[in-house]
Amino acid sequence: MMGADVVVARLRGWGPGQQDQRLDELHDLVARKLAGQQYMADFDEECRTPRGPSGWTRDRVQHAVATAIARDAVFAARVRQLL
Repeated sequence: MMGADVVVARLRGWGPGQQDQRLDELHDLVARKLAGQQYMADFDEECRTPRGPSGWTRDRVQHAVATAIARDAVFAARVRQLL
């Protein structure tokens, strides 16, 4: 399975008006999984800036996604489908 770094790299290109249904689905899947954590909100906010998300923000989201992939086979399978 591709790693969380691939997920985070794909999500960096997400944004309103991108017209990419698979990317929208991946974003929504990850956002639901990380609900209740500030990580995804910070990541989305920083993605809208010209410089993009900071290393710290990317690392936090990447770690949270990697943990979710390792602990939740259904989530991991859905991520695999969307990549």
